[in-house]
Amino acid sequence: MRLFLKKRTKGQIEFGILYGSIAIFALCVSRFIPDLNLIPSCVFKNCTGLPCPTCGSSRAIVHLAHGDILSSIAMNPLTALCLAAAVSYFLFSLTTLVFDTRRMSLKLEENEKSVVRAGAVLLILVNWAYLVFTS
Repeated sequence: MRLFLKKRTKGQIEFGILYGSIAIFALCVSRFIPDLNLIPSCVFKNCTGLPCPTCGSSRAIVHLAHGDILSSIAMNPLTALCLAAAVSYFLFSLTTLVFDTRRMSLKLEENEKSVVRAGAVLLILVNWAYLVFTS
């Protein structure tokens, strides 16, 4: 694993701004149109009686949009964490873009990429277990 400072190249896509914009849009919509009755119920939960790995995500976003962080984490911890990370990454990317500064970049070897992927799957499974045992 290598961590280094990298200058933005011309025409480079700013994924932090892209993903962060989507997260901020979701928060704004959830803040001003917080009617959870518009969201369909979970088909997986209706069929199996168990929550799916994303159950509670919509409610978590609505709670986060209203500043109720603890309720958001209680609804779906992984969604709350990912949304907060996306907004933070947006702010970081926007700052480096506006001030044209170097940004931190991480280069992973192939085996390290596999560990990161396995960690992501493990996070989803742990989040799912939390949702199953708290429902």
